[in-house]
Amino acid sequence: MRPSSLPKLALCGQYQSAPGEAGPAAQRGTRLDAAFRDAWAGGKYPADLPYDDAAAVRWAIEALSNCRTSDSDHVQTNEDATRIWHIPMLPNGGTADAVCLGGRWLADLKSGQIYNYREQMAAYALGLMVQELELEWTCHLLFCDQQRVVTHRFTYAEARDIVKAAVDNVGTAPVINDYCGWCAHSLTCSARVQASGTALATTPESFTAVLANPARLGEFLTRCKTFDDFREAAETECRRLLGEGVEVPGWRLQKPRVSEFVDAETLCDGVSKGIVNYYDVIRASGSMSAAKARKLWADVPTASKESKPALVASK
Repeated sequence: MRPSSLPKLALCGQYQSAPGEAGPAAQRGTRLDAAFRDAWAGGKYPADLPYDDAAAVRWAIEALSNCRTSDSDHVQTNEDATRIWHIPMLPNGGTADAVCLGGRWLADLKSGQIYNYREQMAAYALGLMVQELELEWTCHLLFCDQQRVVTHRFTYAEARDIVKAAVDNVGTAPVINDYCGWCAHSLTCSARVQASGTALATTPESFTAVLANPARLGEFLTRCKTFDDFREAAETECRRLLGEGVEVPGWRLQKPRVSEFVDAETLCDGVSKGIVNYYDVIRASGSMSAAKARKLWADVPTASKESKPALVASK
């Protein structure tokens, strides 16, 4: 059991990390983590990072600097220095991304969307409080893509109780939650199989009743979301079988659509040689997000438009 699994285990006692290769998002997170550590320790940014990744690391370094409460704070990002060897109830320990022992705080870099990492941070804080004989610790989560810092402050008792609650939940009945798609049991979990079966079994008459009842409507949407994961897994397996020449009645692989494109470097080359006017290139490329534009022009005038409100599950 690792500190990173605690937020999932706090919600579902059956959670188990899915085996296999890490996906693109996890691989990117690993690259950003390494770049973040090296940039703080050595003062240099890797030259081979894509523009957006480099910008994310630069923001994280600035955010980490702002976490310091005094100039005397010595912040370490080397993995040996940030390794937390002993965490009560978690014999394997863990590794934070940045630790300031003198200031009694740590920081952890997170990419992608903002998720709950409270239990993981409590575990790190608990281990460091035991190590340093302290009764309070602060944890800063640096969400580099969202450019937001989320701070948790723990007493020893609070951190211990949070970790214990997650550990004690191991083995309890499965509960559908936002982390189900990351779990090794995602396609065999009894709660999810039952939920997807219920969604499929809905009749026109019962569906009318669902639409008329807000409570049942919310439950139905949760079950449909679960069923989507099963559908995606079935589509993946169907593609594999068809690709190997195995017939799947009622389904076939359509010829892939090929689209041509011109990369940015080629366009820049065309502009520099006078083959194409840069005004025409910009207009043809269309609008740019305000966040990207501000990285090029801090006070750029912006326009805005409002989309349909997204429908998301409430916590």
